[in-house]
Amino acid sequence: MRFLLVAAVFIGGLAPEVRGQTLRNAEYKAATDEGVDYIFRLEHDKAIDFFNDLGHQRPDHPGPPLAEGIAYWLRELFARQELDLDEFISPGYFTRPPKRGMPAADRLAFERGIAKSQALARKFLETHPGDKDARYYLGAAEGAQGAFAFTVDQSYLTALRHGKAAYQYQQELLEEDPEFWDSYLTAGTYEYTLGNIPWYLKWITTIAGYRGSEARGFEYLVLTADKAMFVGNEARVMLMVLYVREGYYDYALRVARDLHRRYPENFLLHLNQGQILERMGKREEAIETYLEVVRLAEEGRKNYNKVPLGTFRYTAGARLVALGEQERALALFLKATRDPGTPEREKALSHLRAGEILDLLGQREEAVSQYHVVQELTEFEGSHNFASKYLSSPYGR
Repeated sequence: MRFLLVAAVFIGGLAPEVRGQTLRNAEYKAATDEGVDYIFRLEHDKAIDFFNDLGHQRPDHPGPPLAEGIAYWLRELFARQELDLDEFISPGYFTRPPKRGMPAADRLAFERGIAKSQALARKFLETHPGDKDARYYLGAAEGAQGAFAFTVDQSYLTALRHGKAAYQYQQELLEEDPEFWDSYLTAGTYEYTLGNIPWYLKWITTIAGYRGSEARGFEYLVLTADKAMFVGNEARVMLMVLYVREGYYDYALRVARDLHRRYPENFLLHLNQGQILERMGKREEAIETYLEVVRLAEEGRKNYNKVPLGTFRYTAGARLVALGEQERALALFLKATRDPGTPEREKALSHLRAGEILDLLGQREEAVSQYHVVQELTEFEGSHNFASKYLSSPYGR
């Protein structure tokens, strides 16, 4: 669960800070609160519409087009089911081929939003030389492009190039004003990321002048979460992810629960708690959390209806099997097989996993029935071979 789960933390461009500056003042903060809340609640379409309207109301402000572009990016990550903690902390996340191409119209909307924000910030600087807020937006736009390259295009070096530019903008602001708390978010993310570059890329980044400190990254992010007036939640999301990566599960769980209390409609923050509990070895609590997410999705709880139940029942069932909970996993697999919305892959694998559990429970006739269905469906991941094997000899024997 990547930020917002993952996302705005790379940027720090969604929420303004009250500092008496010309662009990010208390009045503008109040005008954007609703749109930012839409993003944290995973209501990306509403966020896009909100910031588009705000841009028409404030045609000279660089904030709305930047936030609108970010909302398009986050909607794409959500559609890919990549705003997920397990995905983001995976060591190979940023080196795997993208699951799908971003729709051309959405990609163009993202690029136009960033370009418009940059143009408006530069135009503002022409009449307000050195303005901190305008420079902040320029840094945030670079950060948005870096995050996009990281997550959508998975172009590491492009991401680093934009990330370095974002860092330089924000670091200059911090050198002028160490209490410009919003800037620590980008600075901390950059420091941590550079401090964790894979070994096979580190020599390239070092030669190119990219350097960072994991410890300093944590320090900056904790500082942001503690002191920032309006980007504290973004910093907390990032810290939750990094705490899990580093094995500080108690801290991560505390942050996840706090964020979910603030945004109870965000089912990913709920799911994150189960993922963290599982890593903590709290088996029963993890199981109950996964099952509660499924139950709320089935009940149609606000925004939980966005849980892709067709795939999630299978995924949750697999997690329960890994946690040693066979019977409740079986119930999920059987529901997946009966749901017409379950994709072919998950349907075939759910029949297979259901058969395996039925064999373990000594219900051989029912298990055989499941294996025969597997053979009639499209093959996925060797499902036909496994079904044939278990028809000859019960699973687990």
